[in-house]
Amino acid sequence: MADITEDSTEETVGDTAPGRRRRTVPGGESAPLRLFCFHHAGGSAWSFAGWGRRLGPEIEVVPVALPPRSVSAPGSAGSVSTMGDLVREVAQRLAPALEERPYAFYGHSMGSLVAHGVTQRQLAAGRRPPVAFVTGAHRAPHLPAPELTMDLSDTAALELLLGLGGTGRLLRENPGRMSAAVERLRQDLLVSASYRYPAAEHRPLPCPVHVLHGSQDPLVPTAHAAAWQHHAAGPFSLRVLPGGHFFHKEHKKLFFEELRRALGATGADHRRSPDHQSPLPQTPRRCDSRR
Repeated sequence: MADITEDSTEETVGDTAPGRRRRTVPGGESAPLRLFCFHHAGGSAWSFAGWGRRLGPEIEVVPVALPPRSVSAPGSAGSVSTMGDLVREVAQRLAPALEERPYAFYGHSMGSLVAHGVTQRQLAAGRRPPVAFVTGAHRAPHLPAPELTMDLSDTAALELLLGLGGTGRLLRENPGRMSAAVERLRQDLLVSASYRYPAAEHRPLPCPVHVLHGSQDPLVPTAHAAAWQHHAAGPFSLRVLPGGHFFHKEHKKLFFEELRRALGATGADHRRSPDHQSPLPQTPRRCDSRR
């Protein structure tokens, strides 16, 4: 039974926030599918609070707590300063859990790069791949990153967060939380900027790849989201949803409907065969857009 933080409803892989007690929650182990969730730049594992209730008992939601990022002060104990180091650390922490039963990945924004990197390490090691890979609000990894100013002032970083729709009134009204969120964003942008696509070592994903994209996303053009198809060896789909970079917060009902569809939420195939690697119906590799 995995550790989770006191007031979360999902299990959490990684470190618990300082000062929070750990507890365990019965259930979850019987769900046919585990969904590991990787958060956006400036976010945390708490970005996925409540997802378990929305996705239902067939899916066990496991938010991934990333190690501390410290590019401005490299060498800090327990921290990472490059995307390569981040992926390696996360892959090592997750490895035992990924061998237990079928699992899927969801990555949002920066989390998509982390999830893709962990999947690549699983494939390179000959380990069990995810049964589905779902990405939201991120370009395909082989495309160049948008030019964002990395040396952000607190004000500029906050404006970026607010402009993308990732924060709200509570952050504005709480200087402590605002400062922490701004610093996380700054460090995460620096870590993301260190990413280099390893073309020679890349392996197409053998599982279904599903892309969720906000029609008004200012950072990710639809064509860049659709380019994830180049990384799919099998079924692929693209769903264009209303909203911006954080469309999953703007239109929650629609988002969770699409996520359940992508995951094949009945879980019947997982119960039938623990080693089954493709729970979704085989569909043509084309982009299906819904506006």
